[in-house]
Amino acid sequence: MLTIHVNAQQAGLRVMTYNIYEGMKLDTGAGKPVFATWIKKINPDILALQECTGFTQASLEKLAELYGHRYAVLLIEGEKFPVAITSKYPILNVQKVSDNMDRGFISATIEGYNVISLHFTPFDYRKRAQEVDLLLAHIEATGNKKNRIVMGDFNTLSPADSAHYSDGRMAANYQAYERKYPPILKLVDGKIDYSVIQKVLNASLVDALKLSTPEFVKTIHPKRFEPKTGEDVSSRIDFIFVSKDLVKKIKSVKVLTDEFTDNFSDHYPVLMELK
Repeated sequence: MLTIHVNAQQAGLRVMTYNIYEGMKLDTGAGKPVFATWIKKINPDILALQECTGFTQASLEKLAELYGHRYAVLLIEGEKFPVAITSKYPILNVQKVSDNMDRGFISATIEGYNVISLHFTPFDYRKRAQEVDLLLAHIEATGNKKNRIVMGDFNTLSPADSAHYSDGRMAANYQAYERKYPPILKLVDGKIDYSVIQKVLNASLVDALKLSTPEFVKTIHPKRFEPKTGEDVSSRIDFIFVSKDLVKKIKSVKVLTDEFTDNFSDHYPVLMELK
């Protein structure tokens, strides 16, 4: 019997980014069984993870095997909020960047796609400005601008969503944070900073979700994390960006909301399917 291997470039690709809230701590079962079962149901080919708190390379590999991913890479062991990538396919040309970053990123090649899983600092906008410059310099230095997928928790807001923040509630939240934690600055001259995402867009990377969903869709906060009283101040800080050559290959992009994602992390995941 002849077995024909069909790779991801031929068969399509499901890619997901998910901040799993301090190592998916709300799944208290040994081996994170609820999380693993849910991931297996969603069936991504490549999964970018943020906040893999408490994981070692060995324990990440063991978890990934439970949902059908034979390959896994953790940024660093012992760091409080490391990023990771797991995949059905070999993860090649791995580069791990944590110097000059609060949380870091992993760059790798998977089935011909140039993939980055990142987590920018949630704190000062000036540090995020340094981090995005490092990210874009890294991409420029690799010379691999096509088949590019950059995803993760950017911890900052997009100018494409500016209308959603025009009511001033997000800016007020940031002002309160600055008063509580000086000298951290969340705002630029009292205004929301859109410069990080704008730099990504200026680097010819495309916000995949916005291609099919021009209206605002939140990734913060899932139902469990909405305030018990008052209205939630929602935001979108989790993104998948692609190089322009991949735009025509996008089949769908969506923020996943279901019973699991409503309750097990303080972020919603973003899933993209390529033709």
